[in-house]
Amino acid sequence: MVGELIWCACISLEIVLLLRSIPFLFRRFPIFYSYIACVLIQDLIAIPIYRNLPGAYATFYWTSTILMAILGYLLILEIYGRSLEKFAGAARLVRIVLLVAFFLVVARALIALFGGSPARLAPFAAFLERDLRTLQAILLAALLGIFTFYRIPTGRNLRGIMAGYTLYVGVRVLELTAYTELGRADALFVSKLEPFSYLICLGIWTTALWSRSSEPDVETAPHVERGGEQLAGVTRSKLLRARAYLARIVRS
Repeated sequence: MVGELIWCACISLEIVLLLRSIPFLFRRFPIFYSYIACVLIQDLIAIPIYRNLPGAYATFYWTSTILMAILGYLLILEIYGRSLEKFAGAARLVRIVLLVAFFLVVARALIALFGGSPARLAPFAAFLERDLRTLQAILLAALLGIFTFYRIPTGRNLRGIMAGYTLYVGVRVLELTAYTELGRADALFVSKLEPFSYLICLGIWTTALWSRSSEPDVETAPHVERGGEQLAGVTRSKLLRARAYLARIVRS
């Protein structure tokens, strides 16, 4: 009963978020609202599949889990892009690092999938999402450090997206770590926290995104630009070496 009430409340808030996004906020944060739309579709069809096609539910759940983890990583790219849009040098560095990090995580999961025992969807999806969500948590923490170090102000909309998503990612990492390291039975308790945490996230997002807020004026800091340009060059060369090393691992 409580679970169904939370499910209905989440769907209601997701619909409210999407309706309030039209037209300005959706143009500002298209990946975020696409993420919410995909979760809404998943929520609407999950219960009917569970009740009417129980044998297909596990495949549906883990397949959608992979897709949502990838879309969630794209959301991190959008958060970084909006946060650093006035710092071109740092933004270029971030795009390179984030894309290569994503490639490395997916490649590692694929190597584990095809290089070991016969593939099973559930363990593969759990490990892949755990690694992607963990990477997202690290990147959100790094972004907070950038904001603190360079004293970069942010608008209410972006702060709300970051706050809610940080909470959700943190709980999801705990759940997936428990599942992959301790087993399904030990992860059951942690999994009960996810619906409550997601409902809180939706509350944060609905409050922060109820209306469009003006972005604070930021003067481009010269030391950020110079640091970004220098680091970008060094990072490109190191990432090319990492890509070549990974290619050798994949071929071996």
